[in-house]
Amino acid sequence: MAVREPIVPFWQRLRAILLYPAHASSLITIGALALCHLVAYLPFGFVFDVLVWVGLYKYAFECLRASADGRLEPPELSVGVEDGLGWKQIWLQLLFLLFGVLGFAALGPAGGLVVLLFLGLSFPGAVMSLAMEESLLRAINPGKWLAIFARIGWPYLAVAALCLVIFLSQAYAKAFVAGFVPGVLAVVLAAFISHYAIVATFHLMGYLIYQYHERIGYEPEAPVATPRRAPADPDQDLLDEAAQLVRDGDADAARRLLGTALRGRGGSEAVHMQYRKLLALGDDRTERLRHGREWIGILLAQDKDRRAVDVARECVELDPAFQPAEPDQVARLARKAAEVGAAQVALKLLSGFHKRYPKHRDIPQNYLLAAKLLSERMGRDAEARALLDQLLGAYPGHPLAGDIAAYRRFLDKLAPAPAR
Repeated sequence: MAVREPIVPFWQRLRAILLYPAHASSLITIGALALCHLVAYLPFGFVFDVLVWVGLYKYAFECLRASADGRLEPPELSVGVEDGLGWKQIWLQLLFLLFGVLGFAALGPAGGLVVLLFLGLSFPGAVMSLAMEESLLRAINPGKWLAIFARIGWPYLAVAALCLVIFLSQAYAKAFVAGFVPGVLAVVLAAFISHYAIVATFHLMGYLIYQYHERIGYEPEAPVATPRRAPADPDQDLLDEAAQLVRDGDADAARRLLGTALRGRGGSEAVHMQYRKLLALGDDRTERLRHGREWIGILLAQDKDRRAVDVARECVELDPAFQPAEPDQVARLARKAAEVGAAQVALKLLSGFHKRYPKHRDIPQNYLLAAKLLSERMGRDAEARALLDQLLGAYPGHPLAGDIAAYRRFLDKLAPAPAR
């Protein structure tokens, strides 16, 4: 597997993103397509003009795909995406327009504005989904938009806002051109401005996919930087087959392929990681929790406690009541989580341990750790003292009773003196 350089966040590349269409290969393409819009003056010119837009969107998707794979210069020719993707983008825009009109018709001006705002924020997610899966039906599924937003978080909203700013800027520039430039030339310049803005926004969306590809389950076709090479993964053929299925738009088949392999014979860490990415892409919460429980046991057996905590953190975010497969794993995971600063993860793993395993030997050490986390990391001294009192009452003769009592006295010293 290749070792990738850290990915520069998109907000540190805004100038490069805005100048992306200014590369020679892109300027030639969008300029030539802008001239092609003059076909609108021919008989049945509207039909020909639509074909020009289809070609432009095909090229824009080529740029998006290249950006999502980490290639930061525009492609010279649009050869890597299906011809139908340009048409699907046209239909996607028409459907969003229809949704907006229906929102105003059904909900009135106020409700319609809310729908319009939601659609505006969702449109980049729909385009990204269309680029990754090439399915118009999936691209108009609100669940896909919300899933992409949930996995990326605020950077997605920032990109949606940037796309809106670019769109409004190009609309203003086109209006300015229309007022000062003769008719035929104005058509070409206005088209060029629109093409430039579209390619810039598609590059921005593609780069967002690249920056957060692990969160959304997208596997870049080729790493950008491969300065060093690690030994080949023993399951590289399986990973390559799954990656090809994803590129072909069949992430479900890739997920089934890796899941079957893991359940049948196990797999390398890379296979487990890619399987989890695909599960996240498909929103399979139940299987993500089941696999997380299984993989945590494997990682702990391999003394990869830090990685096991990362998996536990993901599972706890999916289900706050998540627990590993074996009670003996809880103390080990919680200690490592506390060590790496994941206090919330540790506390959720420890919560209710005595109820699930009332006779387990780890109850005193687990709740002593919980008390320390409550006091030292969360500032909840009163809860920590109450927990320690319960431990002292329930386990007076335990080997840890001295440590528990000592920490209880320590917390008493921290308590503010009563007012006189």
